[in-house]
Amino acid sequence: MSRLAFRGADILSRAGADGSPVGRLDSTDADLPEPGDRLDLDGTSAERHADDTAAPAGWEWKPFRSLVSETEEREWRPAARAKSLLEWRATTRFCGRCGAPNGDAILDGTPARVCAACGAQSFPRISPAILAVVRRDGHLLLARNARSPLGFWSLVAGFVEPGESFEDCVRREVAEEVGIEVEATGYLGSQPWPFPDQLMIGFEARWVSGELKPDGVEIAEAGWFGPDDHPPLPRQGSLSRRLIDLALASAEPPGGGRSA
Repeated sequence: MSRLAFRGADILSRAGADGSPVGRLDSTDADLPEPGDRLDLDGTSAERHADDTAAPAGWEWKPFRSLVSETEEREWRPAARAKSLLEWRATTRFCGRCGAPNGDAILDGTPARVCAACGAQSFPRISPAILAVVRRDGHLLLARNARSPLGFWSLVAGFVEPGESFEDCVRREVAEEVGIEVEATGYLGSQPWPFPDQLMIGFEARWVSGELKPDGVEIAEAGWFGPDDHPPLPRQGSLSRRLIDLALASAEPPGGGRSA
């Protein structure tokens, strides 16, 4: 059985791996202490280790996010599923209804938790979040998150709230974060994002009214940009970067970026 080992946001990888996706994701022969949690998934053992676990000789703990930009999505998706499930198990050790210990179960082929006392069932959590590809006069809306340590500009994004459709979420998030009114016009794609349990959902939208007014809390700056005048973008591999590249490639020749 192959193994995937995680330590917080890191995955165990071969030191000095040559770029082979299999080499980076396989931890079959790594000598590690007994994990804090283990989950068997389709012939693969996924393990969660303590934050102070040292990497064995010939191995290194590598940020899982780096795999997104360095490997094909089909290669890192199984590890993303494993990471999300381990995170979910770590937060569901006890029943959310009565507080008793939870037990493990497979219900309809899905990993689940079942309370030993009251029988309450819980399933892996998925948190949907939208990415808004907003256009105006051949320009694309990009924004810089006030808390981003890397300083790149990306799409306006946000979590879907209870009772809200994806289209409602697009309108609300854009209005709250940059102060303009938009209309969602179409679905563009999705991607699992295991940090810890998001499902990113891309929507195209068109500007309706208003001028950019970043909220100053989540968004520090926002502007309209074209393919030749945009600021630093997210790393390759994420759905956000994929949608930005597609939007900029199809943009009309801009007259210069406009920021607010």
